[in-house]
Amino acid sequence: MDQEDYYLAKLKESIQGEVAIFIDAANLEKSVQNMWVHPKDIPEKFSGFQPEDLSWRIHYKKLKNFFLGLTNIKLLNFYTADFFTSDHQNFLSLLEKLNYKVIRKPLKIYADHTDDHPHRKANFDVEISVDAVANLNYYDTIILFSGDSDFVYLLRFLKDKNKRVILFSRKGHVAKELFSEIDNYFDIVDFRHIFLRVCLKAKNPA
Repeated sequence: MDQEDYYLAKLKESIQGEVAIFIDAANLEKSVQNMWVHPKDIPEKFSGFQPEDLSWRIHYKKLKNFFLGLTNIKLLNFYTADFFTSDHQNFLSLLEKLNYKVIRKPLKIYADHTDDHPHRKANFDVEISVDAVANLNYYDTIILFSGDSDFVYLLRFLKDKNKRVILFSRKGHVAKELFSEIDNYFDIVDFRHIFLRVCLKAKNPA
């Protein structure tokens, strides 16, 4: 059994009953974009590029289909700041067509940084926590894509309610406090060939 098969088998074993998936978009996408692209993972169409020219991105259709192949998804929620650009609106519309429930709010920009390095914020800790608690009767296992330490209280509550808690994040992007409150943790890098894709780095990433 190779590593990918091992982690897939471990995930299948971890999931029980109905599933709710909550995606903290900013946390997930930042952790994925910071992953190094190994030369062996560079697709043929980017064969002329160096690893530093490339980055990983989530392939949301593959992510959804992957989990549909494993379990019955009752909730598939995507929490994101709204950048109010045409590209971002098109992206969110695509997610909705894929049956993601998109929860959005405006990105706040604070005046305590320079124009070149603005302080931007759009946390969804409260929204994710409220939705997770409000829908307790609809799922047995929660899969959270985030590594934010603010979720410790929520995950502790869910464990007390006998919910299975599975965390997806990335080394260096997950708070150590979360590990005592979950059933299993999976590093996204181990699923990169399943629901990630290699892209050219954006010149001016948001």
